[in-house]
Amino acid sequence: MTISGKATLEVTPQSLRYAKPFMPMFLKRLRAVQVGVGKSFFVGPESVSSWWSAKEHRFSDIRVLDPDPDPKFIAAILANVRASFPALADIEVDEAWGAYVDSTPDAVPVISPIEGIGGYYLAAGCSGHGFGVGPGIGFLAAELIANDKPSVDPHPYRLSRWSDGTRIEVGAL
Repeated sequence: MTISGKATLEVTPQSLRYAKPFMPMFLKRLRAVQVGVGKSFFVGPESVSSWWSAKEHRFSDIRVLDPDPDPKFIAAILANVRASFPALADIEVDEAWGAYVDSTPDAVPVISPIEGIGGYYLAAGCSGHGFGVGPGIGFLAAELIANDKPSVDPHPYRLSRWSDGTRIEVGAL
């Protein structure tokens, strides 16, 4: 379970570097996003500490991004469940999981071949909708990879929209 539309933006040096293209989406979601500086600002492949690191494996050391769940969100979710379903008033949380959300500046996923790298395709940037639209994204990606006729127009999902002069507008959130 989660709280729909609720998220935490953990600022990193990398997020500051790419802030400008993400600003329209951030402003559209401002009420739903809590901004903060966490440990990823100081530790990890996009952190301040990596600037001075001579360590060859600083990116490969972090194979899985597995953040700790936010206890405040867990408490809010549990309160919502208890209020919505009085029969569950005595339930407790047995296990919780946190996650990062991959997103694009327009909140529209990329499902596209990568120009210039033959045979390489990208299907990412679901902006929090991956669980629901994942099967459709996988189906379209498979069609593109197999060179089948796409079941939907893949044009809005192309990676090149960021470099071909397309006017970028934030999609549905």
